[in-house]
Amino acid sequence: MADPENMTFEILKDIRADMREMRDDMRRVESKVDDVEIKLDGLTHAVIAGFGSIVHELDEIKTRVSRLETERT
Repeated sequence: MADPENMTFEILKDIRADMREMRDDMRRVESKVDDVEIKLDGLTHAVIAGFGSIVHELDEIKTRVSRLETERT
């Protein structure tokens, strides 16, 4: 029969190894999440700038249409 103290020690060593592996995995996940956040931030700025440009162009079109309607009357 195995010594209970040694069995407990072996179990604790296994738990420690698993915890070390999980910590490494979490570091990799955190790094990937950071990368995604940076890319999403850049994408958000690009989308906002794109919408701003579209709104500006629509305003210009409205102004032209208004001017044309005024000229026709």
